[in-house]
Amino acid sequence: MFPKTMDYDNVYFINSYIRNNHHAIRLRDNLKSLGVKEKNIKIINGYDIKLNPEIKKTKICFLNFFHFILPEMINSKKNCYYLEDHTVVCDNPDKYEKNNKLVWLGFMKRLSNYIVGSHLIYLDKELCKELDEEKDSYKPQHLDRFFKYIGEKKGYLQIENSITKIVEHQSLNLNSIRKNPKNKYFKLI
Repeated sequence: MFPKTMDYDNVYFINSYIRNNHHAIRLRDNLKSLGVKEKNIKIINGYDIKLNPEIKKTKICFLNFFHFILPEMINSKKNCYYLEDHTVVCDNPDKYEKNNKLVWLGFMKRLSNYIVGSHLIYLDKELCKELDEEKDSYKPQHLDRFFKYIGEKKGYLQIENSITKIVEHQSLNLNSIRKNPKNKYFKLI
């Protein structure tokens, strides 16, 4: 059913929550269809805004990353990808060159001072260790702002084109349905 699996051992971590698990399963199957080994795909169910109303919606992905996903990334001892469950990946991320420790492969748009959407981000295992060692110094914020800040501060950011789109989904930040916008940075090799 799926094409021959590529011989890469990076681990893909999908940020989700129980009520949204259908999106995470769809993304897992999407990655498998691109040749990613199922054993290298991990669905991580974090905080749900409805069950944790004390958490601000602008901080929930950040907290899910640091409380649930980053510890799993470090335990894997491998290079990793962070994905949001509403993502559609259009090409195997392992095909793309990684010339830095933080490679942004999936986003919605780039503004002069901001990258919108942390849909697919490659994190080198050494960067994961650094983030863990420094985690107490970081302030919860939008996760895409955090990744941009870290990438620029440490000189680790590599960003060119996006190989992702998004499915129509309920956006926590917009508090409405987010449709798949046209992305002028979308480009496959």
